[in-house]
Amino acid sequence: MTTSVVPGFYHFFFTWFDPIVSFAGAITDFVSPDFVVNSLVPATLRNEAGVNPNYRFIFQQAGGGMVAVAFLSGALLRATNELKIWKYVQTAILLIDFAMLYSAWDALKLQGRLSPAAWRGEDWGTVGLTTFVTVLRIAFLAEAGFTKARVGKAE
Repeated sequence: MTTSVVPGFYHFFFTWFDPIVSFAGAITDFVSPDFVVNSLVPATLRNEAGVNPNYRFIFQQAGGGMVAVAFLSGALLRATNELKIWKYVQTAILLIDFAMLYSAWDALKLQGRLSPAAWRGEDWGTVGLTTFVTVLRIAFLAEAGFTKARVGKAE
């Protein structure tokens, strides 16, 4: 048995939702780095009123990466139905998801806020959304919800 096609839910999610969220994240990186930092580091815990302009390049690079993710999801995945390509793209983005979850964990640990009871709405949004898409990517890679089709000679 082999998998024949990407199920509709995954197709919709990875070619519509994912690129929109990634592009929105890129725009936020470019135009509002303070909002990005505040998503895991409250202003009350920072030494500066805003993000130091000397560090903007970090957000611009992150934004560029998110634009690439949006393009791959919104364009490449629409250009092919080949499951192998879809899996390569989702594996690459899963690596980004893991890095984002690790960085969130590290930020919250440094602040002594690992307990979900200490999280703010921004923390829940950042960690929650990233966890959701990470689980969805893992489910896709495990082919959860896929219809199996027989391949081979007809009897």
